Amino acid sequence: MNPVAYICQNRRQGIPALLPPQTKAYQSYIILYNQPIYYYTKMFASIMRKGIYVRAALPFACAAMLLTGCTTPGETDTQYIRLSDAACSFQGTGNRPVTIEVHTNPATWKAEASASWVKVSDVTATSFTIEVVDNDTNEIREAEITVTAGQAEEVIKVMQMVGDHSFPRYRSRPEVFQNLAPMSPNGKYVGSFYYGQDESGTTVFYPVIIDVEKDEWHELGPFPKTLFELGETSCMTDNGEVIIAALNDANILFDLDGNYTKIEPPAGYTNYPEISQVSADGTMVGWASKGGVSSPFKWVDGVAEELPKPELNYRDEPIGDVQARGISADGRIIYGTTWDNRDYGLVYWDENGEVHYVGEDVRYCRPVDRPDGYGGTYKYNLCDGMWTSATKTNVSPNGKYIAGTFRREALEEGAESFVVETNYPAFFNTETGKTVIFEELVGGGGVAATSDGLGFTVDDTFGSSSGKVVDIENGIVLGDALEWIQENYGIIVPSGYITYMPDSKDRFQGGMLWTGGAAVQGVNWYVAPPAK
Repeated sequence: MNPVAYICQNRRQGIPALLPPQTKAYQSYIILYNQPIYYYTKMFASIMRKGIYVRAALPFACAAMLLTGCTTPGETDTQYIRLSDAACSFQGTGNRPVTIEVHTNPATWKAEASASWVKVSDVTATSFTIEVVDNDTNEIREAEITVTAGQAEEVIKVMQMVGDHSFPRYRSRPEVFQNLAPMSPNGKYVGSFYYGQDESGTTVFYPVIIDVEKDEWHELGPFPKTLFELGETSCMTDNGEVIIAALNDANILFDLDGNYTKIEPPAGYTNYPEISQVSADGTMVGWASKGGVSSPFKWVDGVAEELPKPELNYRDEPIGDVQARGISADGRIIYGTTWDNRDYGLVYWDENGEVHYVGEDVRYCRPVDRPDGYGGTYKYNLCDGMWTSATKTNVSPNGKYIAGTFRREALEEGAESFVVETNYPAFFNTETGKTVIFEELVGGGGVAATSDGLGFTVDDTFGSSSGKVVDIENGIVLGDALEWIQENYGIIVPSGYITYMPDSKDRFQGGMLWTGGAAVQGVNWYVAPPAK
């Protein structure tokens, strides 16, 4: 039973609550302001795993009811104090006042707080209010409010958690961010958008830019659907500009002042380009299509430059679609995918602009005979190699590592028309040309890496909501991503895996599946440093 239910049960039974403030169960009453998910310090981890937590946007929790009494010698009347709450727990900041009901004999009573950060106010004949000031310390603090009536005395325990300035802050708003919410290369900003209807019933869009450090929201718009229809957030710049893909209208860049700019097609192309990612200096990468075939591009100072394609596609056949997907924060390394036959072959462009396949050291293609369904056979190239889907943060900020999935292929024995695929998370070192494959994590894939060699994986290459953390250079699995976050950052993240971590490592972004909408969808969350 969670503490709230337990307390309510005791309130109904009219007996004292059994959750004193010194217990861990009581201490687990910590609520993250205006968030659907709550954070806890390491000392609360065991409590969380046992399912003792509060899932409500309450500013506080109070344990109910307290009754004491005594009889003064020589008197027949029993003196007593009945209080609606015996203990109250407050969050570090942003608390609302709590009203305590008081019934006493004799009728005259008083309430006094033992600490200056606790205030007793709005005193009536049968109640008073508890207020607490924001906790600017690094410690949980406790105080008492003593209520006396004649010879009767009772104490209300008051506990207040630390504020956001002491612990990293977990943020997830899937009900608002109905699309992806990318993080800027330096981790300063996160951007997305939401939509609704105005008074006339017209669909309107609201781009949102969040200052991660200050926890400040910059809401832009509204922009009516008749102007453009926003579809998916593409990327976020270090200057606080969010780029959002609009249906049939390319990508649109919004700045903090609400100005917007449509990114125009490259010379010789009539279709609007797709922007995938941006580096710290503002270099954008993506692709543009002509004649139904995609070509990779980068934009430097707004000028489009086409990138070369490999001579052959993933299966060593004539090349077709190639799309640039991501760029390292320092702008050195760009990576992308071939898009023929839905193979998602992983390629990269080095500092000289030359194109290579990621994981060339483990890449192996060989021809086999497959049944053609008419009694004959045809030649088909089975390939072992690195691939990835349309993810945008696979490269480390310094360009040293590229995360992806190593796939082995084989014809199914006795049914050679079927190809058996086995996937493993893998990480390619662009400096040494070596690939590290984590074969113990079969079925998963690599999604991101840090500059100093931490790798982040998903447990399933499609539709995953969990992942691992690995030491790339030593080939060691460090553990489950959520447990690793708890151990290293002292907070509990309820679901997901890590998708990006800037070099500061005091913040990072993740992904998870969200089931709260009309359909299951992937959404982003982030962890920010303690509030300043």
